[in-house]
Amino acid sequence: MSRTPPATLEGWYVLHQSFRIDWADLKRLDVEARRGLRSSLEELLVGWSRPGEDGWSAAYRLAGGGLDLLLLHFRSDVEGLIEAGHRIQLSEIGDYLLLEDEYLSVVEMGLYALTAKLAERIDPADHEAWRAALATALEEEREKDWIKRRLYPVQPDAMPYVCFYPMDKRRAVDRNWYTLPLDRRAALMSAHGSIGRQYAGRISQVISGSMGLDDREWAVTLWARDPLEFKNIISEMRYDGASAEYADFGAFLVGKRLEPTEVSRLIPAEDE
Repeated sequence: MSRTPPATLEGWYVLHQSFRIDWADLKRLDVEARRGLRSSLEELLVGWSRPGEDGWSAAYRLAGGGLDLLLLHFRSDVEGLIEAGHRIQLSEIGDYLLLEDEYLSVVEMGLYALTAKLAERIDPADHEAWRAALATALEEEREKDWIKRRLYPVQPDAMPYVCFYPMDKRRAVDRNWYTLPLDRRAALMSAHGSIGRQYAGRISQVISGSMGLDDREWAVTLWARDPLEFKNIISEMRYDGASAEYADFGAFLVGKRLEPTEVSRLIPAEDE
């Protein structure tokens, strides 16, 4: 039972793209050329910003880190993410966006409690019975409205700020998450989740899994009304056992959503 992974449900695929802007070339353009670039980006954002069954995208102006822009894409399949990337490259503004990094993942719900409870009734070593019971339980979970909202997230209008970072669970000799008994992992994640629930209405969180898709194991995307909430929740969670003993974090990106009507803030004309 110690090596039993938690059951998961998956939703939209996710691609985080971070860019530096080629300011030197941009500054050489005249006013009309810059306005053309603004129109190009605005057209993309207008078309992408309406959430639908196949997903949506958003742009964020970044603070710090030497980066300027984050594009966040949710799509129903990987092909949709490929198309989104191609549209950026083929657009007029694409000539002035220097790709710094990309991160691929899929929105995920790790069902530790459900898995642990099911394992009390059925031995995971009985593969046939386990798979059948698990499939039934997952089908029931997927039909719940709150689960659907988690798997197919939409950024709240009142939370314009974003924080993104990838992370791993530790696999050190004396601190290996993957050798802990299932019930211990479930208890740690339950305590971890209780902290997050205290920030309901102040932070909206998306967890996406990236095992086999990218270099880290998960990606975390947070939206907030106030960027100080990122500091608050992450500081508090660092003292929680699941993070303090077993979590390793990647680089953090923080920014604010760029609405189609605000494109001039990213690409101002000389007379503005």
